[in-house]
Amino acid sequence: MLSDTDKLLIDDLTNLMIQVRKNWQKTEDEVKNSLTPPKYLLLYLIYKNRKSTASELGKQIGLSSGSITTAVNKMVSNQLIIRKRDNRDRRVTWLELSKEGERTVEEIFNLRQELWSSVFNKLSINEKDQFRFLLNKINSE
Repeated sequence: MLSDTDKLLIDDLTNLMIQVRKNWQKTEDEVKNSLTPPKYLLLYLIYKNRKSTASELGKQIGLSSGSITTAVNKMVSNQLIIRKRDNRDRRVTWLELSKEGERTVEEIFNLRQELWSSVFNKLSINEKDQFRFLLNKINSE
């Protein structure tokens, strides 16, 4: 059974998620790109890792292989991702960002930073450190 404090925390987190989603929509409109949050996360993970396989992405983001394949196919057709066969093992297909994919991720990432900055500006340095500590504690396995 959840305590009243837990219920309030869940309500506050839900409100934060709504605010983040609204900000995402603003960013999406500004970029004039039809990337959904999961597609952006896929691009971001490829950008961060420099290259990735579809199965690695699925594990990192928690999407089924079918969802990953559909999203990757769409982004390949939009020329955001390039598929490359591994030189040593032809069964392995690497996903890399195209120049347009890199530009898109960097543009959205910069807009995201501005949006998050406006949220975090409400916190002191100590509160930011505490928030980060708590997020890491929640995310640790």
